[in-house]
Amino acid sequence: MDLLIKQMCTPEKKLSVLVIGDLLLDIYMKGESHRLCPEATAPVIEVRSREYAAGGAGNTAINLAGLGMKVTCLGITGNDPAARQLKQLFNRHHITACFLSPQNRRTICKTRLMSGPQLIARYDTGTETAISPDTEDEVIQQLERIYGNFDAVVLADYQKGLLTPRVINALERLQSRYRPFLAVDAKDLTAYRELQPALVKPNSEEIARLLKLKLNSSNRLETLQQAGGKIFKATGARITAVTLDEAGALIFEEDRLLLHTPAKKVLYPQVSGAGDSYISAFTAACLHGAGPAEAAAVAGMAAGIAISKSSTACCTSSDLLAAVALDSKVLTDTVTLEALGNLYRSNGRKVVFTNGCFDILHSGHVNYLCRARELGDVLIVGINTDDSIRRLKGSDRPVNTLAERMQVLSGLGAVTHIIPFGDVADDTPAPLITALRPQVFVKGGDYSLEDLPEARLVEELQGEVVLLPLVKGRSTTAIIRKISAWQLSHPA
Repeated sequence: MDLLIKQMCTPEKKLSVLVIGDLLLDIYMKGESHRLCPEATAPVIEVRSREYAAGGAGNTAINLAGLGMKVTCLGITGNDPAARQLKQLFNRHHITACFLSPQNRRTICKTRLMSGPQLIARYDTGTETAISPDTEDEVIQQLERIYGNFDAVVLADYQKGLLTPRVINALERLQSRYRPFLAVDAKDLTAYRELQPALVKPNSEEIARLLKLKLNSSNRLETLQQAGGKIFKATGARITAVTLDEAGALIFEEDRLLLHTPAKKVLYPQVSGAGDSYISAFTAACLHGAGPAEAAAVAGMAAGIAISKSSTACCTSSDLLAAVALDSKVLTDTVTLEALGNLYRSNGRKVVFTNGCFDILHSGHVNYLCRARELGDVLIVGINTDDSIRRLKGSDRPVNTLAERMQVLSGLGAVTHIIPFGDVADDTPAPLITALRPQVFVKGGDYSLEDLPEARLVEELQGEVVLLPLVKGRSTTAIIRKISAWQLSHPA
């Protein structure tokens, strides 16, 4: 899976995806409540910010763009400020917007009123009725012009009026002619059976309604595991991913249960849009050659990342790269380092960075690293390469190779990640600091701010420089001198 994710992060060419579906605008009005209103037992929210996110097919499009796809999104909006807000969001993510805006139609908006992390109320506006025959003609003409230009097509049907029977019939004709990878996320999958999708992503409630199953907490998993034949008959899909929220997902290949993938536990999940992240990552992984099991693992990881963020959020390829690296002590490149820094900060974690040779690890080093870790939640250590140390300290150093030094540092609980650095052009950790953007940069008290060329860079990146006092009498140089003196007094 690691190799697949790296391939998704650095593709040889951008694959093209057409997203067709119902467009929504999610609005988050965020504030705090400290009192009840006098008219009723209801909180008074002092709104301090308003945030916008694309929902429905728009969120799927943004997720696919974040995963490195070249995305076009076809949908229906009103001719109103909400539609213009959606276009701005699409422009920010370099998505081509094919919006049709019939008269007398308003863009669908879901406005959430938040007090801190708590959802207080949601109110919806916009037109959800089926589009008119004239608008159907426009949609079909647009599809006929562009459908053959894409590696994949994703349908996002929230039953908000775009994907009428007539539009679906047109899709059947186009799909039989061009055969792109087709993924469908729809409340009624039977409407798409004749398209024979490569992938469908119902949740357990949708499958229960589709098959008229009675599910409860005690029988849900077992009942669904045995429903492969009925699911395939109803959907005609090559792969069906039945999402089960915190219980993960069941993956079927035609009528055969392939596997049950677990879900990573997330504290305080924000689940809006998680399904969009799941189907987007599954589709992207398949386009990069993954089989159903590997694609399901990537999709589950993407959904877990998305729900750990605030508001309606997407999962990007760099998020996936960082998630894979979370369990790795040793990092090898600044791309992964940057992705990790972004992921830690988005989860509200404070990142501390320090660097050094750490040639012969001693108690002074351990004390220093433990105190550095106490300044934040994550400690990332840059370690000079062997050639870098030779340039800085002479040909008789290092005593221990880079691999040996990293192995020793990896054994310290205070150290979260280690990354080598240094080349002929620059033996400072400046490239690492630029990529990571740590909130705290730590060095030993034998330095001053004037001695640190990195200090100004850290401050430019809104970070803080902290100098920690060193343990007296503890240094690698002193240890080497002591060993040399002992050898001289004890000749072989």
